[in-house]
Amino acid sequence: MVCAGLGLWGDTRQEHHVGNFNFVTSSWVEARGNLKRYVSCVGNFDAASDLLVTWFIAGPFTSYVPATESTETPRMSSDLNPRPINGCIKFGNLNNYTPAQFMGSAADEAENAHSNGCAGLAPSGGDTIEGAFLTDGWSDNVRVFFPSDPDNPHDTMLELTGTIGLTNVGEGNYESFFKYRAARYKDRPDGQPGDVTVTPVFPYDREKFFSAYYNTNKEAARLGSDGNITFKVDALSAIWRPVPAYYEFRDRQNRVLGAIPMPLLGTAGAN
Repeated sequence: MVCAGLGLWGDTRQEHHVGNFNFVTSSWVEARGNLKRYVSCVGNFDAASDLLVTWFIAGPFTSYVPATESTETPRMSSDLNPRPINGCIKFGNLNNYTPAQFMGSAADEAENAHSNGCAGLAPSGGDTIEGAFLTDGWSDNVRVFFPSDPDNPHDTMLELTGTIGLTNVGEGNYESFFKYRAARYKDRPDGQPGDVTVTPVFPYDREKFFSAYYNTNKEAARLGSDGNITFKVDALSAIWRPVPAYYEFRDRQNRVLGAIPMPLLGTAGAN
């Protein structure tokens, strides 16, 4: 199943006609080996205005959907029993909120209940899985929109496309990768990829993952027109679980412009 333009196929399709805003949401779950691929999608019906949106827990996070465009947010999970969750979307520049149902995991459901549906970029727990699934690794495509200058989002809008994933490098270790290409979106004249920094966010096992990341990446990555960010994680346990992690895109004033989920595995005792 794909995010088919503004038709937005899926299992939780909802149209949102709120004030001057006009957008649609949906989500679905796909089998991927021992795991499930959870996907949320937002489409912007408006022909003249870009939509700033955060779909709490499901994604996208603090990102734009340009006029007549749609965007997907994929996440991996070991929960093989997805269920519909009545989540929440923040949209526009004035902190507007509206309900938006998505297919989520048990951990998503618990986090949603704890936060009353509007938790922000909140981590969820995940379930344990055997690390051996990495024999085949994991990869996913991403496409996200954000401005290089949030004070002038229309003219500085960027489009980033890329691949995120994990590669088995032997002995229970794995390598995380993020390959991307960033450019000005369509005819927008002033977007500057070089003004944007890519920053990892690790809600769980921060010290361990930051150490692994900065062992390979000595400083914050400047986005530029294309790039490849990798780092190796050494095995600490035979049991792994998907844990929340993100790449944030920040401007020169360190303001968050957008974010994408980072596929990541932690130990069963992560906290």
